[in-house]
Amino acid sequence: IAQIAAAAGVAVGTVYLYFHNKREIYTQASIDWTNRLAVALQDPRILSLPVRQVPRAMIETVFRLCHQNSKMMSLFQVDIQSPEELQQHRDADGAITGAVDSFLRSTIENGQLASFDTVMYAKVLFGMVHSALFECFCVQEGRYEEAIRESTIEIVERLFFGPPLASVQRAPSVQD
Repeated sequence: IAQIAAAAGVAVGTVYLYFHNKREIYTQASIDWTNRLAVALQDPRILSLPVRQVPRAMIETVFRLCHQNSKMMSLFQVDIQSPEELQQHRDADGAITGAVDSFLRSTIENGQLASFDTVMYAKVLFGMVHSALFECFCVQEGRYEEAIRESTIEIVERLFFGPPLASVQRAPSVQD
């Protein structure tokens, strides 16, 4: 905490006015990070793109922000240890899924996509992209960033715009 106070240019006691311990600092950093991503996903420059370009723009934005903060990414993966922390994380995650849900609902309202459960899709997309970011920046330490980003984009684009996997010619498997 002394190092944090020094970096912030404040007294150690000032840090303790806001946080009781390092865990609270990590938790708040994680929540602030999630909220920052949610704000980035609501950028009008992204949302004004043609619908087929939005998934790529959203995922590229999230990956770019994570890349810029790659040294901190493991800190944003905080284990939830209390009901209060759980609610804080639910609220922060809800900001991201809310942004995605809002975009999805607008595409349906504009006739660009057929109707579907936008809330569940937003939650599944959030979980998938969150897992890809964890794999990319925490497990692989950014080594395969481009491949992981492009695979994530491909999955999301295929999910919404096709071609559906069922219509793709299946390659023979080991069992064939």
